[in-house]
Amino acid sequence: MTLMLASIRPSDVVITADGRSTTRTNGRVAGVDDHFQKLYPIPDHPVVIGNLGENDLDGKPLGEFLGEFFGQLNTGNHTIEQIADELRKFAHPAIRRRLKSVKAPEVRCGFWVAGFGSKEEHPRLVENFWKWKDPVLSCDEHQYVPISIVEGGDGQKQIHPADWHVEKDKSVEQVREYHKTMMDEALKARMEFNPVGGHVHELVITRSQWQWTQPPMPKELAAPSTRPTSGPT
Repeated sequence: MTLMLASIRPSDVVITADGRSTTRTNGRVAGVDDHFQKLYPIPDHPVVIGNLGENDLDGKPLGEFLGEFFGQLNTGNHTIEQIADELRKFAHPAIRRRLKSVKAPEVRCGFWVAGFGSKEEHPRLVENFWKWKDPVLSCDEHQYVPISIVEGGDGQKQIHPADWHVEKDKSVEQVREYHKTMMDEALKARMEFNPVGGHVHELVITRSQWQWTQPPMPKELAAPSTRPTSGPT
């Protein structure tokens, strides 16, 4: 359960994610982690991986799972599309095992690869999204280039459609404020259980680097997982 937002512009990407991750038992929400990190920048490269949906892959913390991928990836020689291809090949077996074991059509898994690849003048975002509908596991790919706004996760149902005209020729701070407006709308939605919540984290990616504008919650400061609360949030 997620809301992720990405603004892809000619010279930068602003990408924002909520911090809520849930566990389910018999189709019902059984636990909530509001300090879950969903954005993972690749060290020393202007590329970020974002996770949507299922994050329990091979029984490892998501950061460890992606760290193994980063360790074998020669990032500096790949375009964003090629990095997405490599991630799809790396993650597919674990995602297949997980989605088959869960056997719930609403459980899906996706990854965003966003930023500047090798010799790419402008940024790009590639999304790969897996879903299981017995007996078929499908993986859909979507690509986004400047100028565009991408919405991902269940939380996109709780916000007004994004408008890329709002961010055209605006500063990074103005784009961040637009993301905050959309994220606040989802966070404040009145519903029995809000799939969007927790610690919001955010990155800005330029041709030379990525930079946290809102870092994830440090592990030592994060509160323990809780059972869900009923009623509006």
